[in-house]
Amino acid sequence: MALNLNELLQQAQRLSNETQIDTEMPRVDRTLSQVLQATQELHERVTQAGTNDLQAHILLGSRGVDLPKLTQKLETLSASQSFEPINPIGDTDVEGYLKNERENAIIAVIEETNKNIFKSVERNKMRCILAEWGEEKEHLLNALVGPNQEDFPEVHRHMVSTVLPQTAMPRSRLNRVEALYAQQITIYNEVHNQGSQRTNLLNQFTQMVKEQETVMDVQISEMWSVLTYMANVTPLSRSVEPAKLRQNGLPLVQKALSYLEQCYKRYMNTVIQKNRLIGLRGGVPNVYNTVCSYVTIAFQSPHSLVGLLDVSDGRPLWPHVYYSLRSGDLGAAVQFLKEGGVCPDLMKLLQAKHKLKQKQDHLHPLNETERPTVKLEGQLKLEYCNKLRICTDPFKKAVYAIVLACDPNEPHQEVVRTIDDFLWMQLSVLDTAERIDYDLERLSYGDLQSLILEKYGEHYFNAREKTPLYFQVLVLTGQFEAALEFLARTDANRPHAVHMAIALNEQYMLATPNDIQKPLLSTDPTDPPPMRRLNLARLIIMYTKCFEQTDTVEALQYYYLLRNFKTSDGRNLMMSCVCDMLVENCDENMLLLIFGSPDPSDPWRYVGGILSQFSNLDYDKYILAGMVGDELAHRTKFEAAIRLYFIGGQLDKALRLLCSLLTQVVHQPAEKGSVREQLTVMSERMNESLSRRIADIDEPVMRTYRMLAELIKFFDYYHSGQSRLADEVLNRNRITPNSCAEVDECVNKLKLVGTDMIKVLPDVLLAAMDLIYGQYLEMKAGANISSRSISSNDELLSEPKEEILSHLRQRAKALTNMAATLPYRMPSDTNNRLVQLEILMH
Repeated sequence: MALNLNELLQQAQRLSNETQIDTEMPRVDRTLSQVLQATQELHERVTQAGTNDLQAHILLGSRGVDLPKLTQKLETLSASQSFEPINPIGDTDVEGYLKNERENAIIAVIEETNKNIFKSVERNKMRCILAEWGEEKEHLLNALVGPNQEDFPEVHRHMVSTVLPQTAMPRSRLNRVEALYAQQITIYNEVHNQGSQRTNLLNQFTQMVKEQETVMDVQISEMWSVLTYMANVTPLSRSVEPAKLRQNGLPLVQKALSYLEQCYKRYMNTVIQKNRLIGLRGGVPNVYNTVCSYVTIAFQSPHSLVGLLDVSDGRPLWPHVYYSLRSGDLGAAVQFLKEGGVCPDLMKLLQAKHKLKQKQDHLHPLNETERPTVKLEGQLKLEYCNKLRICTDPFKKAVYAIVLACDPNEPHQEVVRTIDDFLWMQLSVLDTAERIDYDLERLSYGDLQSLILEKYGEHYFNAREKTPLYFQVLVLTGQFEAALEFLARTDANRPHAVHMAIALNEQYMLATPNDIQKPLLSTDPTDPPPMRRLNLARLIIMYTKCFEQTDTVEALQYYYLLRNFKTSDGRNLMMSCVCDMLVENCDENMLLLIFGSPDPSDPWRYVGGILSQFSNLDYDKYILAGMVGDELAHRTKFEAAIRLYFIGGQLDKALRLLCSLLTQVVHQPAEKGSVREQLTVMSERMNESLSRRIADIDEPVMRTYRMLAELIKFFDYYHSGQSRLADEVLNRNRITPNSCAEVDECVNKLKLVGTDMIKVLPDVLLAAMDLIYGQYLEMKAGANISSRSISSNDELLSEPKEEILSHLRQRAKALTNMAATLPYRMPSDTNNRLVQLEILMH
C-alpha cells in the first residue's frame, strides 16, 4: 500500500512538472475532500445536461427533426450585421440583469452614433451636390448668348405720375384693436380735463368691446364682462391701499357666487330650450319651475336615479334642492324641502339664511337674533359627520356641505362636473368672520386663492390653450393682478390686459407696488399670501414704447394716466416718460407737436402743442422742456439741449452750453451745413431773445458769450480775407493789444470772462499775428495801402513807411508778450509760431 502511495505521489509530481508553463499562474491547493466535492458537482451537472439533451433528441426526433444536423446548420450561420439588443433574463439574476443593461446601453450608443454619422454624411453630400449644381447653373447661364433686339417686339414705356403728400407722416403702428382702445383713452382724458364727473372706464371699455363684434372676439367680450362684474363693488378711495381693502374678501366672494349662479341659470334655460318636449316647462318663469324642468331632463332615465334618496314619483328631492342652491335661490330650495317633508332642521337653517340674504340684498342692518341658530347648525354638522359622509346620494351630501360651509376637501365628483361647478362649490364652503369654527376643516379666502394660483396653477388649467378660462378663474377668486399679468404675456392679449389694468386702477381696485422699478408682478411683505401687486407703470410704458414715435398723440394720452406715479428720484413719472420720448426723438416736428410754436408777440411763450390739453397738471411745458434739456445735456446732445433750454426759458443753461460749443468751432471757416453754421443761427436767435427780455444770467457767462459772439464775426472776416473788418472787431472789443502798454489791460479783461475763452484764445492770437504779418509783407513789398488797412488807426496811413512797419512790429511784440503774460499755459506750438512770425518781421 505504501509503495502504491509513493508511486502515485511521483506520478503526480511528474504531471505537475509537465504542465508547468512559463507564465505566472496562480496555484490552486485543494484537499481531498474538496476535490471529491467538486468532482461530484461536476458529475451532477454533466448527468443533468446529458439527460436534457437526451430528452430533447427524443422529443424532436418524434417530430421528424434531426437535432445534430440542425445544430450544425445554426453554427454555420453568420452573425447579424446590426447590433441586436441582448435578450432579457430573469428578474432574480441581479448580476446578469446589470450586465445585460450595460451591454444594451453600449449597443444603443453605438447605434445612435452610426445613425448620426450617416445623417451627417448624407447632409454634407447633398450640400456639396447643391453647391456644384449652383456653379454649373452659373456657367450655363454665362455661356448663353443674349437674344437680338429684333426678336422682341417694341415696347413703349409710359410714365405714370405719382402723387405724394406734401407732409409725409409715418405709418401708424397701432392695429385696429389698439386704435379703438386709444380712442377711448383719449375720450376719457378729455372728460377728466374738462372737470366733468369721472366716468366708469370699465363700463366704457366693455360697451366698446360689445359694439365691435367684428373686431373683438367673443371670448374677449366675456373676459371684459366678468371683470366688470367683479369690480362693480363699493367705490374705493385712492387714499387707502386696494390690497388692504381686499383682504376682507366677502364682497368679492358674493360677487363671484352671483356671477356663477347667473351663468348656471342661463345654462339650464339653454338645456330646457333644446329639450322642450321632455322638460314640460310651464307655470311662472322662476327658478323653481326652471329647476323642475332641468331635473326632469337630467334624470329622465331610471339608471340615473340609482343611489338617490327621497325619490317620489320619479322625482329625486336632493337634485332639486342642489340645483336651486346652484342657481342662488334659497327660497326655491326651502320650497322643495317643504314639499319633500324631510330634514326639518335643514329647512329651518335654510329659511334663516334666506332671510339673512334678503336683508343683505336690501342693505338692512342685521341683529344678532336674526342670524342662523348656532345650536341648530352644530346639530346638522354632527349629523353630517356621522351619517352623510358615507351617504349614497351625492346631491344630499353636497347640499349639507354647502349649507353648513364645511368639508372643503370633499371633491363631490358626482356633482361637480365643470370648473365653474368646482369654483362655485369652493366659494360656497368658504370660512367667513360670521361663522364659528366647529371643526378643523375650514377654507379661507386666501387658501382658495393659493389653491388656484399656486397648487393648481397654469399647468392644471392648461392656461396656454384655455386662456379665457384661466383668466376667469383668477378674476372670480379676486386675483386681478395675477390674471392681468398672465394675459399680458402674449402679444394678442396684451392690449386687453393693459386697458383692463388701467380701468381697474382708475376704479382704485388695482394693487400696485410702491417702487416702479419692481418686476411686472411682485409680492409685498406686508400683504397676506398669495396677494400679488401689478406694476402698472411698467406695463403701460412697455406697451406705449412700441408706438410712441409714430403715434405720439396717443402715447401722451397713456402717459397722462401715470401723472400720479413717482420715479425713484421723486420726479413725476408722466414727465419722465415724455422726457425720455423727446430724448430719443427731438426733431423740429416733435418739438412743434409737443410744445407748440413761439408766440409772435412774446418769444418766451409757446402756444399750442399737445401738453396744452392737460391743464390740471402740476408741471407745465416749460418745466418739461428744462427736464428734457438737462437729460439731453447729460447725454452730450448739446445742440438739442440748447433748443429745449430756449423753450423752457432757461437762458443761463443755454448760454453755458452755447459758449462751450462755440469755443470748439468758432475758429473754423463757415461752411454750409456745418455745426458752426447751426451754432451761428442759435447765437443770432439768442441775441434776439436777449434784446427783447432781460434774463437772470451770471455776468461771467454773459461776458463770455458776448466775446464769443464778436469772435464769430472776427473769424468770418478773417477767413473771407477782410482784414480791415477783422482788425476793427479786435480793437473795438479790446481782445488783443496794439502795443505793449495795452497788454495788461487785455489780460485783465480776459480774467473777467469764463474759462471757456482760454480754449479759443490760441487761435485768436495766431489769427491776429497772421493778419499783422500779412500786412507787414504787403507794406514791405510797397503795395498800395490806400485800399488796404494795416490798422484801425487811420492816422497811420499818412505816416512814413518805416513808421508803419515799426507799428506793426510793436503789435506783433505785444501779442507775443500777451501770450507770455497770460496766467494760462499756452500750447508750445502757438508760442513757437508767434515768436517765429515776430522774428521774421525784424
